[in-house]
Amino acid sequence: MTAPAPPRRNLRTRIVLTFAGLAVVPSAAILIGLFFLARYDVGALRGLDLAQEARLLAAQLEAQVEAAGRSAAGVASLPDVRGHLDGIAPYPLADLSAARRLLPGVQRLTLRAETAPAPGTEPSAFSWGRDDTLEFRVAIIGVGGGRVGTLEVAFDLERLHRVLEWYRRGKSGRAVLLGEGGRVLAGIPELPLPPLGQPAKGWTAYRVGGEAYFAGLAPVDPWGSGLPPAWFLAVIQPASEIYEPFYRVAGQIGVVLGAFSLVILALAWRMADQFLRPILRIRHGAEIISRINLAHRLDIQTGDELQELAEAFNRMADSLSGAYGELESRVQETTRSLQEERNRLAVVLRTMAEGVVVTNEAAEVLLMNPTARLSLGTGPSSGMASPLGHLLPPERLEFHLRRLRARWDEGRETVEHVVFPLADGPVLRGLLSAIAGPGGGRAGFLVVFRDTSTQAREERRLERALHDLPELLRGPIAAAQSLLQALERHPDMPADRQKAFLGGLRDEVARLSDRLRLTEEAAAAAQTLLPGVASDPAELLAEAAASVSGSFVQIETPEAPLPPVSVEPFSWVAALATLLRWAGARSSGWSPVRVGLRAEEEAVITTVRLEGVPPADLGELEALEVSPRGEAAATLGDVVRRNRGELWTRAREGGFEVRLALVRASGAPVENRAEGIADDQPEFYDFDLFLPRPSREPAEMLRTRLADLEYVVFDSETTGLHPSHGDEVVSLSAVRLRNGAIHGADTFHTLVNPGRPIPPESIRFHGIEDSMVAGAPSMGEVLPRFYDYVGNCVLVAHNAAFDKKFLDLAASRSGLPQIENPVLDTLFLSYGLHKDFEGHNLDSIAGRLGVPVEGRHTSLGDAKVTAAIFLRLLTLLEGRGIVTLADAKDFCDRMLLLRWQSSRF
Repeated sequence: MTAPAPPRRNLRTRIVLTFAGLAVVPSAAILIGLFFLARYDVGALRGLDLAQEARLLAAQLEAQVEAAGRSAAGVASLPDVRGHLDGIAPYPLADLSAARRLLPGVQRLTLRAETAPAPGTEPSAFSWGRDDTLEFRVAIIGVGGGRVGTLEVAFDLERLHRVLEWYRRGKSGRAVLLGEGGRVLAGIPELPLPPLGQPAKGWTAYRVGGEAYFAGLAPVDPWGSGLPPAWFLAVIQPASEIYEPFYRVAGQIGVVLGAFSLVILALAWRMADQFLRPILRIRHGAEIISRINLAHRLDIQTGDELQELAEAFNRMADSLSGAYGELESRVQETTRSLQEERNRLAVVLRTMAEGVVVTNEAAEVLLMNPTARLSLGTGPSSGMASPLGHLLPPERLEFHLRRLRARWDEGRETVEHVVFPLADGPVLRGLLSAIAGPGGGRAGFLVVFRDTSTQAREERRLERALHDLPELLRGPIAAAQSLLQALERHPDMPADRQKAFLGGLRDEVARLSDRLRLTEEAAAAAQTLLPGVASDPAELLAEAAASVSGSFVQIETPEAPLPPVSVEPFSWVAALATLLRWAGARSSGWSPVRVGLRAEEEAVITTVRLEGVPPADLGELEALEVSPRGEAAATLGDVVRRNRGELWTRAREGGFEVRLALVRASGAPVENRAEGIADDQPEFYDFDLFLPRPSREPAEMLRTRLADLEYVVFDSETTGLHPSHGDEVVSLSAVRLRNGAIHGADTFHTLVNPGRPIPPESIRFHGIEDSMVAGAPSMGEVLPRFYDYVGNCVLVAHNAAFDKKFLDLAASRSGLPQIENPVLDTLFLSYGLHKDFEGHNLDSIAGRLGVPVEGRHTSLGDAKVTAAIFLRLLTLLEGRGIVTLADAKDFCDRMLLLRWQSSRF
């Protein structure tokens, strides 16, 4: 398992964070420190304000209590009050009533005669009485100087409550008078109370129920009241109200700081972008140099150290290029001999008369020479990587493969004689054998075969001739015997009768001779037929006419394309030349020897016309001598028959004709037949394909590494750029990528009949004319074969939406399903990798990545260029951490890109 790549740090992010750290972070840290310091100062100042207000309120309360105490003392000093207690005056009802009326808040006046204070009371003191009152006890001193009684005056606390209730601070700030044990003496009893005690700074902060409060505390001790020091006046306010203005200002400062930070980050990003753009170009250029294209050079014009760095990279690339050039020359010298051996093998395979097919263990085609391609009729696809069962009868093939595998496992000879009758008539005969791999295991299979259809037909003809020979000879022999017996029985037969019998005997002997001759011809044809090669009859006639000097030969243009003929080319050209020389010698010299070609049923007829010449005897023609230098002479009749042909003459008005017929090699025109061979591909095999292909379900493809997938890179040429407005495909090609390599032998290429004229501007672009696609298949015929070629592979194209739009529309018109294979687009892959480079068309990308461009604006050429580009992009994708198909789809989402692109056409 490949170890996961270590996380990479983004330089742009680091630069931005550095600038932000230098500008924003210190400012934020200072402001945060100032925030907490200012918050503490605000709390302290508000606490001191609360303490000052508490002292002021305490002073007001002390003044209120002191005034009440003085009023009580004034009543106690009245003479009638003292006189009554001394026993010299009546009860001072009027004085007490007047005092009750005059003193505010008096609720009760009580005069007691006593010489000593009651237990638990202290004269000249006040206390909070029952029913929330303020009670004063004033000792009254008699005339004799002793205590004679006590005056008790009870005041209500309305004035004290009014003072506390009028106090407000913020929304919730209130004042409260606390007594011993935290008893609320006056004020709002629902307020959360602070802890009792005299704080050194006059205020305290505390929390109740999860909320913070501030309280200013001041002792309430009126003059001469005797109030215990545990009684305090508290001014209480929630901390939220104290800090609310501060938080508002702090929030505004925070908004300003945030805006400042965004500005700093934007400036930092801009600076980083300006700084990183040449760095990224250097990085991407160095990546191309080091991994793909050593000839690529960096073009950085910054006028600073970055330009010097790019120049240093270019110098290093120059040095590496020189070193690699020297190494490459040595490698080329070392491998030249191997290449020569490979070329010899390729020539041997190409020129073999037998078809050769090599498969892997899974019976998938790895090698197929041109003879095999012609015999198997692979069509627009080369047949490479196809299951052999698609080309040969599958049941017969599986039968022989099963026998071979069993023999291999048993250690016996692994050669099987095979006969494969094809569906379209040919019969293939040959050998099937197993191929051993490097480690001794079975690596694949080899099939060597020959098309024996013609030989079988000749053998059947000979068999029929031999079978019919006794029946043919029985009649003439019996008749001749009867005539001889009659002559023997009647030796004195009249001369005229004897002459008639001898004439009959002569005729029967002639019949017998003719039938023997036909049998000999059949046997000779079966034994001495020349090997037939599919050849163009027009080319053979042109060669024969060119070899005849001194004769005026005029070759007429055929009315329709001619099929190839099965003939041994040299002997046929020699026979035609002999016939043309004979015809030239018999002509008048003024009129030409006209020669025409025409296809009739299963044959191609060559007609030689002579004007003003009497008909010639057929025997004379057949006896013409064909004598190439260095070979035994043969008659024209023999050469024609050995090439499976026929020769006859026919009289016509003003002259006569000599006709020669040759059998067709196939029913397809020459140009169409040649196109299916794809012999323009010099590479038609690759032994690396012996490596087996892993079979994967589509659901597993997303988790598959890009390097392990199989791809089909395709391209098309069209009548125009608007598929939705009637433009059609005129050429469709594809190449296969497997194991990180392009397999040029396994290609798909065909012209397509668009069913409409090709515009001149499109012809100038791709060079495909109407005459070239006149006999080509339609898109509805091509698509099923293309689907078979693609299989479950991942599709790749440049600007894939354009080509796939044509395929989808053609499938809809033909009633076929649309191809739903995963698609990767080199256009978007290139932009994602190198968006800092200009130009993402096929030529620009190829130049940047060092891909040679050949066959541009042809579907096969563009498919090969796209495939080479895609392989190099795969190398870069792996360096960016994009290793699976799911990663690539995330990088270049197929459906989104295709829908967006399709809407443009």
